[in-house]
Amino acid sequence: MTRLARLALLIALIVGLLPAVPSGAAARLTPPVTTVHYVPTVGDAVIRVEVTRHTELDAAGQGVLLTYSPYNTLGDPTGTGTVSGASPYLSMGIARAHADVLGTRGSTGCWDYGGAAEQQSGVDVVRFLAGEIADTDGTVLDWSNGNVGMTGGSYNGTTATMVAATGLPALKAVEPVAAISHWYGYAFHDGVRYFLNSEVPTDEGFDTPLAFDHGFGDTFHTDNPESLTARAGECGAIEHEMQAYSRNPDYTDFWKERDYTLAPEKWTAATLIRHGWNDYNVKQDEAVRLFTALQPHADDPATADREGPQVFLRMTQGSHSTGTTPDHNNLVTAFWRAHLLDDADAQAFLDDQPRVLTMGTVPGGQPKITTGDSWPLEGTETHSFFLNRTYEQDIPGVTVPGPGTGEVGELSYENRWDGPLPGGRGGFYGPTVGWLDTGLATEEISRNDPWSNDGNPGPGPGGQGYYSLAFQTGPLTEAAHIAGSAVLEGRFNFLPVAGATLTPILVDIDPSGTYRTIQRGFLNLDYRNGREERAGTPSGWIDATVRFLPEDYTVPEGHRIGLLVQSSNTVWALPGNPAGFVSMGLGGKDHPGTRLHLPLINPSDRIHPDFGAP
Repeated sequence: MTRLARLALLIALIVGLLPAVPSGAAARLTPPVTTVHYVPTVGDAVIRVEVTRHTELDAAGQGVLLTYSPYNTLGDPTGTGTVSGASPYLSMGIARAHADVLGTRGSTGCWDYGGAAEQQSGVDVVRFLAGEIADTDGTVLDWSNGNVGMTGGSYNGTTATMVAATGLPALKAVEPVAAISHWYGYAFHDGVRYFLNSEVPTDEGFDTPLAFDHGFGDTFHTDNPESLTARAGECGAIEHEMQAYSRNPDYTDFWKERDYTLAPEKWTAATLIRHGWNDYNVKQDEAVRLFTALQPHADDPATADREGPQVFLRMTQGSHSTGTTPDHNNLVTAFWRAHLLDDADAQAFLDDQPRVLTMGTVPGGQPKITTGDSWPLEGTETHSFFLNRTYEQDIPGVTVPGPGTGEVGELSYENRWDGPLPGGRGGFYGPTVGWLDTGLATEEISRNDPWSNDGNPGPGPGGQGYYSLAFQTGPLTEAAHIAGSAVLEGRFNFLPVAGATLTPILVDIDPSGTYRTIQRGFLNLDYRNGREERAGTPSGWIDATVRFLPEDYTVPEGHRIGLLVQSSNTVWALPGNPAGFVSMGLGGKDHPGTRLHLPLINPSDRIHPDFGAP
């Protein structure tokens, strides 16, 4: 039986496989009770924790599902009540807990922007819920069975990741949804500061940490007025904001402290990662990065022995904190029952599930669901395309024709340049092409007018040689399934300007000529040798590699794959310093050429008819 068939059968049987509280017993349960506790933590602070449970189930021992959140003040804006609500797991014997993040609402201390103090506070809350330590009144939860899980979306999922990274034994399972796995990646991509977006403008994260330092960190709960006065000082806000909005973002100890992927071997909690491919706030790279970090240390589904925790990746079509996969409800129920109630049947169900399920984008069609046990998905191959150009107008003696003079760019398996060019064009690194870096380019300008005056005029100066360069394949003779991160590897000539950037765009071009973005790449050229520290101002010819944000996208048959090379993408990222005219080497006998590397799943020998074998 195929995996998909087994999956369908098991989903149909899951209700029967998982024992639940008998309907009669559930009907006899009295309303749940909520208790409030204060847990001592780092820096003499206390964390406010609400716990809701059915007390009739205490004798058997209850697991606890926690959400550790800075947002609880939104559910209780007056600071006079609780944020606890109904939970489908209460009648199963899984208590529900909500805690206020260090330095917010009813917790004292200082909000720490995901740092070490915030990590330790989460550890202390989990240990309290596991019955290992007492609250400030000396209360120990003797009804807890010692199994604690954490769940939540956005920051609430980040706190789950944060605590799991410590390797705390009492934390048995986590479900981070649209969560941050390393805070540097939330703010920057290879030195470029994310800004807003033009897809879902309300779905952005540029206000973090500003809104937290001066928003959630200034709220309090009426039953603990000291929660505000105890953090009336500066609380590290200046350092948070200097680091998060820096124009020279070295990957310092500040960021390493907030990178939860650096020691995956410590991870003991089973992990169910859920994220949306269309998340423009916490980028999808956060989920993929965490899964690939944990993958070598997780259980191997091909063997009977589980040496590490089970780790699942579920990528949806949702935006920030939205979207589910078809197997979501049954998978999550089994996940919590297995790890919080030690349910053997639920664990057997989990053992037979694919570790990865992704719902990829298919323009004009239903999402393409692909399953596997690893990322990159099985069958993924890297295909490399050279960036070639021809000129319809030969201008003798001119190295680079001016914008709009007939340049045609193609993505090809072959490097077309193997000798001198007509008119003497080209240099040591083969032929060169270029564009203007004004700091004003956007992907919208480049997409709407990619060829400028070359038969596709737009409103004023557009792409081709002005703000960007355009390249494309021929029409695809079969669909191309792209899953992973594209990489642009090339040779560029920059004026000596610090903080210049490259922001190439991978696009899908339909037969009508309409462009749709597949992936975005970002690189601050000062960090072309890595993000640990600045490599120095680029000057002259340099090698640079731009890694795109990952995506799962199928380009349909008859469409083309396109690449737009530009220096700024001012809607999506803060622009770098304008570098004026930028040249790009296409390669020749002295250089392999600028290339685009695409991760393709189960491709044929060629994905379009005109260009040679890979």
